Amino acid sequence: MDIFCKIINKETPSKIIYEDDLVIAIEDLNPVHPGHFLVIPKIHSKNLKDISNDNYNHLMLVAKRLANETIERMGVYGFRMQINNEKESGQEIFHTHVHIIPSIE
Repeated sequence: MDIFCKIINKETPSKIIYEDDLVIAIEDLNPVHPGHFLVIPKIHSKNLKDISNDNYNHLMLVAKRLANETIERMGVYGFRMQINNEKESGQEIFHTHVHIIPSIE
């Protein structure tokens, strides 16, 4: 079981910033910028190569909404949305997740 499954199952503590029936959003343990967080589908998929369309659509809608709320709260304009797929692209945890990284000037 990967670390994200353990967080979803409340077996490992994490700073949860949003949760619904299909996704959970948490602060990144090693943020590259202030406000960096992750949005993770609760139904396990390895990455975008095997996530269902319904879970993908919900994941992206929530990621977009939370990103916009975060940058507004932080008083910044932009953000980066990053999804790594497979080891070769930098994926380290093989459970689909979206990084939201607010732009810091």
